[in-house]
Amino acid sequence: MANKKLCVAVWMVTYNHAKYVEQAIESVVNQKANFDFKLFISDDNSKDGTNDICKALESKYPDKIELVVNENNIGPQANALNTYDRCFKSGAKYVALLEGDDYWSDEKKLQTQVDVLNANSKYVGCFHNTEERFESNSSRASFLYVNYPSATIVTFSDLSYRNLIPTCSILFRNNLFGDFPDWYKKLKMGDWPLHLLNAQFGDFWYIPKVMGVHRLHNESIWMLQDAERNIQFVIEAYDHMIGGFASKPQLADQLRIGKKVFVEAQRCPKQKPGFKKKIKSLMVRAIEKL
Repeated sequence: MANKKLCVAVWMVTYNHAKYVEQAIESVVNQKANFDFKLFISDDNSKDGTNDICKALESKYPDKIELVVNENNIGPQANALNTYDRCFKSGAKYVALLEGDDYWSDEKKLQTQVDVLNANSKYVGCFHNTEERFESNSSRASFLYVNYPSATIVTFSDLSYRNLIPTCSILFRNNLFGDFPDWYKKLKMGDWPLHLLNAQFGDFWYIPKVMGVHRLHNESIWMLQDAERNIQFVIEAYDHMIGGFASKPQLADQLRIGKKVFVEAQRCPKQKPGFKKKIKSLMVRAIEKL
């Protein structure tokens, strides 16, 4: 049932995140905010005790957490879509994303972002920088995901080239585009097309502050081991999105340009400094596990 008093619905999917999920959940429920927010968790029948941790925390914070544990593993795409549906129908004004192996590092993250969107109705959402942390390799230094030196607007055109928005950083206005279109459900990726669906209605605002941590570990980045497969996933996503935005020719044309740049980058290994890193960041952030 929709809650008209709910300001933020927090989307979280989990699968075998027992090492990390308690920190992820606590980073949500411990947010300091002057509005109501609720965490909607969907666990995809984890085998490592993740669901037991989630159930215990739901009992501890019954007003802050609503948990669904799938009786059978339905896969990441279906699990994600079911959780989006719960968030979209919650009555919340805004939706935030946090996967079960990441966490928010600033207890005022939600308040900061809600204040921005409340004061700027022209923005469809806002996001912040994140620390990218190598969880299993202490010899590798963390780095920042976003390279913008200061606060800035991010447009549909910007997002046509690559995913600029860290998953755990986004807060967006609820119900801008209604239900997910059929083409979205055919993709092997999640948040990048979601941002593009929202960006057709306006721009995003970037907050130059680190307020979340994205863990890089073997389970989260295994998809990069098959580069050729992932390149094809991105090309297929472009094709679906170009067709999906056909009724808005200017946006479809921007996606065609983005696809052309992406394809040429695969054919021409010698690109200007930083270009291949940007392409890799799109693949890391956009492609969900199969």
